[in-house]
Amino acid sequence: LHLHLYFFAGQFEIIPPDNPVIGVIGKGVILPCQLKAKTISERLSIQWIFTTNSEKIDVSIYDGKNTQNPVTEDMRYEGRTNFFHTEFNKGNVSLYLKNVTVSDTGKYTCSVFFENWYDEVVVELSVAAAGDESSVFLDGHVGQGIGLTCKSHGWFPEPKVVWLDSKGEIRKEKVITQNVRTSSGVFDVISSMNLEPRSDMEVSCRVVNDLLNTACESRVLISDAFFPSTSPWMTAFLVLLFLNAVVIGAIAYKLKRKYSHLQHLIQKFSSRMQNTVKE
Repeated sequence: LHLHLYFFAGQFEIIPPDNPVIGVIGKGVILPCQLKAKTISERLSIQWIFTTNSEKIDVSIYDGKNTQNPVTEDMRYEGRTNFFHTEFNKGNVSLYLKNVTVSDTGKYTCSVFFENWYDEVVVELSVAAAGDESSVFLDGHVGQGIGLTCKSHGWFPEPKVVWLDSKGEIRKEKVITQNVRTSSGVFDVISSMNLEPRSDMEVSCRVVNDLLNTACESRVLISDAFFPSTSPWMTAFLVLLFLNAVVIGAIAYKLKRKYSHLQHLIQKFSSRMQNTVKE
């Protein structure tokens, strides 16, 4: 990844970046490229190339020999790049990239040319975004419990969602999480769980971006009043309804017995009358 073609050995060198480069979506990021040299001429040439799976894009080129219009941008990056012209004499040939997007993720090559000297270094850009604050919503009753949903928008890459109890420990309830990718490439998060009665009523939803080492958290305290319960009036109504059903059943049973007895007497009387007529 780091190629040297020296014609003046030891006079020039590009210093690779020490740390990974992370750009935040919607903001600017510096792609570092530091040239080490005793003296640096303004007639040097700098070329920043973005390499994809299918092509190489000349993001921005500085030609020190062209005093009228030294900078040329690819149309896909037009208006989004800047060189630090006043710091060329200090060896700073870095590129400032504005308004970072998801598609900017990847490898950029910084190439420097000066007379018969050439060197290059590869800078890898990772892109991230911290979404908005998470919010917890009550979805209503699920059986004897309550359904809870946590939502947050605008994350990249895909975040992790963790549900916590009052002690900050991971809850044991079953959790269903869905990360939905939007048209802009970032992720919206929807995570759900069911809170049962007599469990820890303090619930936290934490959304974590490991790349940015950041998180947002929303916490709610659920009252027992939110859980479905049977009121004393409902209990009394159910008892009365049961007693009425018992009474009605008993009356129906007695009426049925009386009706059966009456029917038996009628059949017996009818049989006697038939016997009398025959005699």
